[in-house]
Amino acid sequence: MANKSSSSNPMLRPSFIKFFKFSLIAVVVIIVIYIAVSCQSDDQVDYSTSDFVQVQEPSDDTDVVVFETSEGTFKAVLYEDEAPEYVEYFKELVNDGYFDGTYVCTIIKSQEGLQAGFIGGSKTADGTTVDESNTDLTNLEVSQNLLPIKGALGSLCSEDGLFTSAKAGSLVTFMNDVVVTDELEESIAELDDVNGMQAVSDMFLTYGGVPNLMNEYTLFGQVYDGWETYDKICGYEIVDEGESDDDDEKSYQPVSDITFEKVYLSTYGEQKPEEYSFPEKTEPVTVAIDEDDEE
Repeated sequence: MANKSSSSNPMLRPSFIKFFKFSLIAVVVIIVIYIAVSCQSDDQVDYSTSDFVQVQEPSDDTDVVVFETSEGTFKAVLYEDEAPEYVEYFKELVNDGYFDGTYVCTIIKSQEGLQAGFIGGSKTADGTTVDESNTDLTNLEVSQNLLPIKGALGSLCSEDGLFTSAKAGSLVTFMNDVVVTDELEESIAELDDVNGMQAVSDMFLTYGGVPNLMNEYTLFGQVYDGWETYDKICGYEIVDEGESDDDDEKSYQPVSDITFEKVYLSTYGEQKPEEYSFPEKTEPVTVAIDEDDEE
């Protein structure tokens, strides 16, 4: 069983708290979409000309990353054109074998079991930083062609434990789904389209995701294969399963280790599935671990 008090990674904790407390309440999803449509400002992304590449089959020479985990394998496309600085940094880490043997340190879910994804790439099971941790940061990159839909890969870190300007680092957030379809459909029907937000809303309705993380993370990849493994990790039981989300000491660490056993680069042509497709939105799956299986 993990140590509840050891989950304070200065690169992870602030961004995770921000992610978590504003992600897992259904009403917030509706409010965020309303604000995004009704209160657009000059510095926000204009999605009216977006080409949402995540749902388009890539060319055979497109880079992909293969995650062989202790729970199975999943694969993701990398978007170097959309996040060139981060993808270059990420590929260097992969080629150096940095992610081999790293951990999923956080399962992002509410006390009711609503699942927003997981955070991986930590050198320690509890997310603490050690000498071997890569703490380099890259500038935040935002693309109008990428959204935090289910299966999106992103990164957001803090510098010196506090937010200054947004950065991205070696910890990767793997997005799941907090969209409540019926409520969102009703809200969208009452809103006017502004800066392409109708198309954005339709993307979340179709593929799920975490809408309020738009423009908050450097998004750089998209899972396209191995969804059973991906869903299993997203639904994993955490140390403080069912405890109040208001508890600052709550541990979101998996109850048993989940590791990236081998992470390597390939191409879409070499890793092409029978069909490039995304699963339909489904009810969350919770993975329970028997006490006899825990270490």
